[in-house]
Amino acid sequence: MNCSEKFKYIRNFSALTLVLNAFFNMPAHADDAQLRACGNAKTAKDCQLPFQQGLSPVQVSLSREPQWGYVDATGHMVIKPDFSAARGFVNDLAAVKKGDQFGYIDKKGHWVIEPRFTRATDFNAQGTALVVTDNRLALIDKKGAVIKTLPFAVALDSRGFTGGQALASVQTQVSPALWNASTDRSLSLPDDVMALDLPQAGLIPAKKRDSAEEGYWGYLDENGDWAINPMVLKTRDEPQLNGDVVAVKTKNLWSFVDRQGVALNKEQYKSVRPLASGSWLVTGNDNNKQLLSSKLEKVQDIPADQTENILVWGKATLGTGSKGIVIIGADNQIVSLKVNKPQVLQQGNHLWVMQTEGKAPQVAQIYDNNGVALLNDATLAALKDYKLRPLGTVAMTDDVTTLPESNGDAAHSLPWAVLTPADASKPPAILTSQGNVLSDPQWASVETTGSQAPLIIHTQNKKVGAVDASGKWVIQPTYTQITPFEGDYTWAVDNANNVDVKHLIDRNGNAVEIPADIEKNAQRLSSGLIYYTEGEKEAQRWGLWDIASKSIKAAPQFTEIDAFNEGYALAKADDGWGVLNTNGTWAIAPDADRSGKFQYIGQGTFTLSDNDQPGERGALSSHYSLYSAQSGQVLATDLLARPQAVGQNHWLVQPSEGGVALLDNAGRFPVSKAINASSSSVEGDWIKLSFSPHYGAINSQGDWQIQPVYTAEFNFVAPLNLSRAVSDGRTTLINDHGASAEGFDQAQPLNSMARLVMNDDVTGETVLYDNDGNEIQRFAGPDSLLADKASSGVIPLRDQKGLYGFVDQQGKKLIGSYFDQVGAMSNNFATAMKKSTYGNLLGYINTTGRFAILPKFDWATDFSEKRAWAGGKGVVNLLNADGNVQAKIQVRCNQRVIVDAKGAYLWPAKAPACGTGGN
Repeated sequence: MNCSEKFKYIRNFSALTLVLNAFFNMPAHADDAQLRACGNAKTAKDCQLPFQQGLSPVQVSLSREPQWGYVDATGHMVIKPDFSAARGFVNDLAAVKKGDQFGYIDKKGHWVIEPRFTRATDFNAQGTALVVTDNRLALIDKKGAVIKTLPFAVALDSRGFTGGQALASVQTQVSPALWNASTDRSLSLPDDVMALDLPQAGLIPAKKRDSAEEGYWGYLDENGDWAINPMVLKTRDEPQLNGDVVAVKTKNLWSFVDRQGVALNKEQYKSVRPLASGSWLVTGNDNNKQLLSSKLEKVQDIPADQTENILVWGKATLGTGSKGIVIIGADNQIVSLKVNKPQVLQQGNHLWVMQTEGKAPQVAQIYDNNGVALLNDATLAALKDYKLRPLGTVAMTDDVTTLPESNGDAAHSLPWAVLTPADASKPPAILTSQGNVLSDPQWASVETTGSQAPLIIHTQNKKVGAVDASGKWVIQPTYTQITPFEGDYTWAVDNANNVDVKHLIDRNGNAVEIPADIEKNAQRLSSGLIYYTEGEKEAQRWGLWDIASKSIKAAPQFTEIDAFNEGYALAKADDGWGVLNTNGTWAIAPDADRSGKFQYIGQGTFTLSDNDQPGERGALSSHYSLYSAQSGQVLATDLLARPQAVGQNHWLVQPSEGGVALLDNAGRFPVSKAINASSSSVEGDWIKLSFSPHYGAINSQGDWQIQPVYTAEFNFVAPLNLSRAVSDGRTTLINDHGASAEGFDQAQPLNSMARLVMNDDVTGETVLYDNDGNEIQRFAGPDSLLADKASSGVIPLRDQKGLYGFVDQQGKKLIGSYFDQVGAMSNNFATAMKKSTYGNLLGYINTTGRFAILPKFDWATDFSEKRAWAGGKGVVNLLNADGNVQAKIQVRCNQRVIVDAKGAYLWPAKAPACGTGGN
């Protein structure tokens, strides 16, 4: 079967007819450097273009702006130089620029379509071309009539139907996406949505494009319909929705409207912030801040120097500034505390406000989430005599939307802080969970290394006990040592008859009996289990003994075992790493065929890197599998990035075939996108995805024939009409319907022949294939066949020494590798450089490998329609099919002139007069 039969479609795309986003970007003007380049034969390579349909565009002016005309194969100027930009003829028309506009001429130089476009590209054989008009990309016919205006999202820099081919590779902005893990749905979007945000008050902010780069914001409902039309709000900046009130920004000031866009008052503000209560925190033009109710009525002035930073704290709003803090409660109750340079710490559902000025930080107050102060004046005064160390606090720098439930059980919680007296003669103290300072003369020191209750206390008589959050002894100080708790049990040591005796105790100090051999070999505790060992050195194995049931959960069999986390522990056996349940059985059994160590990512799931060997997958080196400890099964393999948890039992992943997807705990992809996201944000069940521009291909009617899933422009090579296409770093070979060639992803098609070339990464060779996928010939070294210079059934070949020759489409050597540089073989000529004989000069070899035109040129183009341009010794030469000079371009009187081989003027008709006597 041939290659065309081997193609399979990458995706089943809908018959969407959004359209393109680009076209060939013709130069709008030439700068001085370009004009100077045309005045020197050594640098004038781009000042005349290849022959197409018998004519070549030539630039003749060297001052002010370019002037392009067209010469025929004899070098005569047949279309006078009257254009500031010009393209070659394709399908009997050429795009040219006159003044600031583009139009199209025929081969007599007559206007077929008057200049009225900002940009223009080649016509295809079906008679349509891409142009830019009124800042929109459009498709026109040969009369200049617009037959389709393309969406704003389509870019304006495509080369269009290059050379008249049937498809145009174009770039388009890809609309963002909003997925929900709880419903397994993607929000359906209207046309031209260019930006999204996470929901506000049940609606989704969305920006509808009204130009290539801009748009207006509105709100979508859960079905993707406009709940608040962008043309109602008419704001370029994202609005803020709180209940039925919308804050919109116009000319750098905010105002309030309802959902119909009707103004709710005449006030304008420098900034606004919606609060969970439905209220608003606003900053006026005088920089003063106010709290407004949900009806926009003033509640109270808010100190600006106490609200420089705003954070969400549970159901309250926290403001902090250089002079203090403000807490705005759910019912708009306001707490204000003046403190210089405050630091705020979160401790469970409490908020510590610290005064950081001075030698040592001091607590200014502790609040609950209702804004109630928990320390009275007497306690605050007493705390000044101590150096304070809060227990279990973290600096609050980000929003905290969910607070832990209050733990009223003093026995299972720690005091708020440990206090070290300034007077060294006094005993240490604690700040209890009732907000009191408590000390005891028999206390010598307080253990601060533990993170779990109860709190360990060392007494003056060198005994150790533990107190709860209220300071009550829960473990009497009868031991000589207690290890800080990490769970419900710990180790304690007492001294009986001058002999240290080790005990396992619970939080109440009760001793738990364990077998002597388990106690002797115990190493550590985790999740109510004793980790113990048997054997020595390489023969040592770990086991698990359950304290509650007083039984062995796992006999010694593990070479390594980690601590339990949310009911699971990583353990290594002879077959490798696995995951254990707390009952000692495998949640994910080891597999000798699987290497690497699992990593826990929450919700009972683990990732595992596949540890590919370097080079096995090219540039894509990091691949992951996702395992469920609940089922013991793999949910997905060969993922291109580490999964990110979303909501409950869902993960954002990059599948092996590319793109981005939402994965559920059954291993399904309920929502996916064929291209990878450039950025993503996750909040609860919501996922917001943004995408970079991508390329697809449109047909002559402006419909997508190949969907925009590629990250680079692509063009098709005849006669197989194949193209290499890159999508998110992965290269594949596609046909003109977007189908990929199975087994030939890395192949390159060859111009003018039904052949493919591809590297064999195993042997390090380059392989030539026919259209049936059969191997024709192998060549030493990777990339030894220059696919981009294949032409006329001939392919340049580079040998191991870096020298070039040619082979035919059967792989047979035609010309030996003698040259340092070669071009494409066209019209039986190819440019060539042989440094050992001619230095860095270029000439032309024929099909025998001999120089038909000796090297004497600084640059030389490939032959096109039996003509080529070559520059050297101050002259640009037009070469004919016999290798002779047909005409020359020289510089006279600050312009380029054309003469025949004998020096007779072809253009202008006679030698120009140099007003200053120059050349």
